[in-house]
Amino acid sequence: MKSFKKLWYICIIVIFTGIMYADKASFEDDTVQMTYEKLQSQQTVLGTVWMQTSAEYRASVYQVFNSAKSRFLEEKNKNYGKKLAVIVDIDETVLDNMYTQAEYIKEGKNYSPQAWSEWVNAEKAAAMPGAVEFVNFIYENGGEVFYVTNRKEAERAKTLDNLLKEKFVADDKHLIMKTKESSKEARRNQIEKDYYVAAYLGDDINDFIDAGATAEERRKRVDELSEEFGKKYFIIPNPVYGSFEAAVNPDYYKTDYRGRTEMRVNSLKGWKE
Repeated sequence: MKSFKKLWYICIIVIFTGIMYADKASFEDDTVQMTYEKLQSQQTVLGTVWMQTSAEYRASVYQVFNSAKSRFLEEKNKNYGKKLAVIVDIDETVLDNMYTQAEYIKEGKNYSPQAWSEWVNAEKAAAMPGAVEFVNFIYENGGEVFYVTNRKEAERAKTLDNLLKEKFVADDKHLIMKTKESSKEARRNQIEKDYYVAAYLGDDINDFIDAGATAEERRKRVDELSEEFGKKYFIIPNPVYGSFEAAVNPDYYKTDYRGRTEMRVNSLKGWKE
């Protein structure tokens, strides 16, 4: 009898302990704890989902390429005394890097030079919807396409290989890598010496102009050039990353993940303020 009672007490303790741990696990599942680095990574989830899965994103990309085709045909019939060209950015304009962004999220990390280098070397970026057809269209109609990117010179070979794997018309002459500065102004000007550029395509305002450092300066510059968008400049939406991020605060990249998270929130304007 004593042995039975002892066994019974043990069973009760085991069951009670299990209930306690079950409640604890349930509570922890409902209470998300993470580092600020992981939080910053998580903030890109919905934008990445939109770019990877939504019909709306694909529609917006096709819309950009179709509009740029129309612009090119309009300019083709004008005599500028120069060869005709189009300038495109690479990342999130003709090549899709959202696979690596998704990997950052799953790992709770963010962009790093090492992670980016690994991605470039893998040569797994896919062509953006309609991008190959757009480039072919330009060449079929007597134009040339220059890829002006802020990928580094050391990434040239892998970048060119990736473009060719995806069936783009590309070569070293038309692949213009980042030199000493991030600004693309000098590189655009160099192309414009010999070519009339009918259209510029990109996912960042700096793919078209040097707009300024602050969010206010950038918006003002865009307002000044409002008539050029949809005519000369064609922008593909990218809510996940870009120069807009650092524009929220001049010290953005001087602080840590916690500071950046606070700067993001502080840049928002609610209707009750």
